Amino acid sequence: MTSPSREPRKGLDRAVWRWLWAAALLLCALLLAAKIAPQSPWRGAIDTRITAMLPEQERSPLAARAESLDDTANRLVILVGSRDASAAARKQRDAAAQALRQALAPIARLDDGKSLESLRLPAEVQPALIAPSLAGLSDDDWQARALRQLFQPGGQRDLIRDPFGLAGAWQSWLTPANLSLSGGQLLLRAPTSSADQPGNGYRLISATLTGSAYAMSDQQALEQAVNGVKADYPDIQLLRSGLVFHASNGAQQAKQEMSTIGLGSLIGVLLLLWAVFRTPRRLPLLLVPVATGVLFALPLTWWAFGSLHVLTLAFGASLIGISIDYVLHLECMRRLATTNGRGGLAALWPGLTLGLCSSLAAYLAITLTPMPGLRQMGMFAALGLIGAWLSVRLWLPQLPLPAQATREDSPAARAAGCLARAIPGKRSWQALGLLLLAALASLYGLRSDDRLTQLNPSPASLINEQREVQRLLAEPDGLRYLIVQAETDAALLTRLHALEDTFQQLNARQQLGHWASLAQQLPTLEQQQANLGAMRERTRTLLPQVLSTAGLPPELVKRAEQAIADAHPLRPADWVALPAGEMGQRLWLDSRSAAIGIVRFGDVTAHGSAALARLAADDDSLEYVDQVARLSTTLGRIRSEMVWLVGGAVVLISLLLALRYRRSTWRALLPPLGGLVLTLAALTLAGVGLNLFHLLGLLLVLGIGLDAGIFCAEHPARSAEKGNPTRSANEKAEQGKAQASASRASQASLLAISLSCASSLLAFGLLSFSQTPALAALGLACLLGLSATWCLVPFARS
Repeated sequence: MTSPSREPRKGLDRAVWRWLWAAALLLCALLLAAKIAPQSPWRGAIDTRITAMLPEQERSPLAARAESLDDTANRLVILVGSRDASAAARKQRDAAAQALRQALAPIARLDDGKSLESLRLPAEVQPALIAPSLAGLSDDDWQARALRQLFQPGGQRDLIRDPFGLAGAWQSWLTPANLSLSGGQLLLRAPTSSADQPGNGYRLISATLTGSAYAMSDQQALEQAVNGVKADYPDIQLLRSGLVFHASNGAQQAKQEMSTIGLGSLIGVLLLLWAVFRTPRRLPLLLVPVATGVLFALPLTWWAFGSLHVLTLAFGASLIGISIDYVLHLECMRRLATTNGRGGLAALWPGLTLGLCSSLAAYLAITLTPMPGLRQMGMFAALGLIGAWLSVRLWLPQLPLPAQATREDSPAARAAGCLARAIPGKRSWQALGLLLLAALASLYGLRSDDRLTQLNPSPASLINEQREVQRLLAEPDGLRYLIVQAETDAALLTRLHALEDTFQQLNARQQLGHWASLAQQLPTLEQQQANLGAMRERTRTLLPQVLSTAGLPPELVKRAEQAIADAHPLRPADWVALPAGEMGQRLWLDSRSAAIGIVRFGDVTAHGSAALARLAADDDSLEYVDQVARLSTTLGRIRSEMVWLVGGAVVLISLLLALRYRRSTWRALLPPLGGLVLTLAALTLAGVGLNLFHLLGLLLVLGIGLDAGIFCAEHPARSAEKGNPTRSANEKAEQGKAQASASRASQASLLAISLSCASSLLAFGLLSFSQTPALAALGLACLLGLSATWCLVPFARS
């Protein structure tokens, strides 16, 4: 073994700093234990919400209130269907639905059983609400209807408060045509089926989680319940809708990618270290900086933000590939450019410190974005790099080297010698110049892509299931809505009914699917007053004939007239307070100064959305909100900010490097800037729109490329210098030793840079295979950028 030298220690080489760093890591371990211990009062949460990555949206106060009403995070809907319409299949479907209800009972509150019964209205408002199906009845029809209520089995027999059966007709009108109560369970028929073909329908299960859709324990319990029913009834068909299913899928996907990407990166790095250094027993020691970096970053980030996002963990798994760089530079320098494994390392620390600072500049730029999730990722990565650097600086130089590690014929020395032969010639420089000019010219066609699909990690099958459920239930998704204001509730209902014609026209042009409005639930107050007057007249003139025909005492007419005299119209505020009006609570904003209604839309095409926006722009009482477009605009704005951050970081770092390297500054800037230009050109030629996460990847390329460029400038390729014939033999010998030492340092630096690029490609390039669009975009940019950076290193050294 080659032991560290015993020269006097000073600065960071003093033992006190090593002990202080060990104490800091012990404190971090205690903080982490407080976050993960089951009974700890400081136990932290793992956040799976994609929306947690987004900044606070710029929206009007009314829009903020409207979106708070649409908080359906814990609601879920499951449709249980059969493969065919046979009696046996229907029986399996009904049994599966009942089993699923029982399995959901411990974790959710079933609320579909009250859906039909709760539609009954108070007797004092029912006369004002006449179903459209009754509007065209003649007097004879009204009398016949009242008699049917009396004598038909199962008919309503409330002669005093509802002699003409308005309640039943109203309930039928509010109930979706394809929804019915069958066998004690709700049956939702497909549009192609009919009432006499119940086998073509789905059993509807609507529930609300008693916990949280983002709690992993609740997600796991729900998945176990659903999977258990699937296993027991393999022939049924399940359609799921609800945020909890998307959150659960995202959490499982993140866990899987943490294990595959993180494990793949770790295995790749280990194989690299073994192939070059051939010291298996030393490999665990070389991974200490990786472990300490994660230990340092994880609890501090968790405590700083309160909760930890799963994407931060996935991003942190890739930290392995970048924090190992410091180990590689130290190890290569100790093996190839020192005599005792420690002496001569003073020349390494400036470059290693500049490399850390350049990488921190890239990561800290992420923390300047207004996206909380990205700030968390940036902080995690920055702290991890600081922790890894401190371990490399304070601890690793104290570890002894194997005696064979510094031999000139070691695998590391042979690999470094082979890499050092890659010196580009004149033609290579000419080809590089032409390539960079062509890449710069191609950037003219660069385009952006701020679609929200880059934030949605859910598989297409789950998205299609949710869309089918929304189509069958005609439920708006709430992402687009229209706020309607009026001075009074009477004027509001009139305005909402007037807007129905516009919506119908958009629907006829297939620009708008379904929508939900109070106009679909309540007549105007003028119409309600007219209904009241008409029903009072029918009670006075038609009810006596009905009672005479039925042989009932005429005194009942007086009681019925007295009951209807107390009836009154139903206003929106009173409607949403009733159990029957629960469906309207998302469509009404309570306000003392005005009456405010909300129209929520389902599927809207681009032309339909533009028509609704024009409608609102021409009317001060309307406000159209498209959350999809708003979020896309937000992503575009952040992307623009990131462009300025990248540009600012490049300018600032270039000035700092120029202060140190003067004429050699180009060596430090060629790998990162060339990598950025070539990556953007590749994305442009491939027709890939630049998005926010490509820019985040380019920031990483900038940081890693600067690390490589700095060491190219610190230790460029050395050519033999002509000796001065006037020098003495001792001077020539000293010059030869200096040249040999510089050459060894240059080769050690090149080997470390190559291993660094390879390990970074393993870490971040593997992200391009992620199923999460955001991470895949980041990984693609890193894969292209780091490959280009590595190829430019020989040019920067020459």
